[in-house]
Order: sequence, then structure tokens, then C-alpha cells
Amino acid sequence: MKSESLIHIKLEYNESLETKRDALNTQKDLINLLKSIKHYHSIRNEELKLKLRIQKKIRELKMNISKLEQILPKVKIPEILRKENEEVRRESVPRKIKKEDYDKNIEDQLREIQEKLRRLG
Repeated sequence: MKSESLIHIKLEYNESLETKRDALNTQKDLINLLKSIKHYHSIRNEELKLKLRIQKKIRELKMNISKLEQILPKVKIPEILRKENEEVRRESVPRKIKKEDYDKNIEDQLREIQEKLRRLG
């Protein structure tokens, strides 16, 4: 070994006691931090497991829905009803009606009813 020069530092009793307390507090804080990190990892793993379960359930649900769509008969909607459904959807959108538009709207509705009557008769 090479000869090393040792340096001695003299500390007062109170200073050395405070340094030991600080070192022990630091160790305690590090252990608590490590405990928190382990707890976080366990919670995170549980979260990932739950997410995978949810994803699997969603896939199963999608498959079940697609099977139901294949099994259940297709509903054929007559053209008249389709047009009425489209009109209902359009009318369900709220819009502001002015007084001038109100009279025109009534006339338009009367024309549409007359056209439907002509198609049926």
C-alpha cells in the first residue's frame, strides 16, 4: 500500500451527535422513499392487470355484438319510413325560428304532407 496521509478533524460532541442524527434521518427518509416506490410499483402493476382485464372484456363484448348482428335478422325499413326518420333527425336539431320563417315552415310542411299523400294515393 502506498502511504496515505490521514487527516483528522476534530468535532465537538454536539456536532458529531447532530451529524449522526442527520445521517440516520437521511437513511430513514431513503427507506420510506423506497417503501413508497415499492408501493407505487405494486399499485401500478395492479392497474395494468385491471386495464388488461378491461381490454379483454371489451374485445369479448365486441365479438358478442358482432355475433349478435350476424344471428339477428336484418330489419328492412321501407323507404317512406327511412325518409321520415331522416326528417325527424333533421327536425330534432334545435334551431331558431323567426316569425317570417314560421309561416314558410308551415307551408313547407303542408307541401311535404301533400306529397306523401300523393305517393300513398
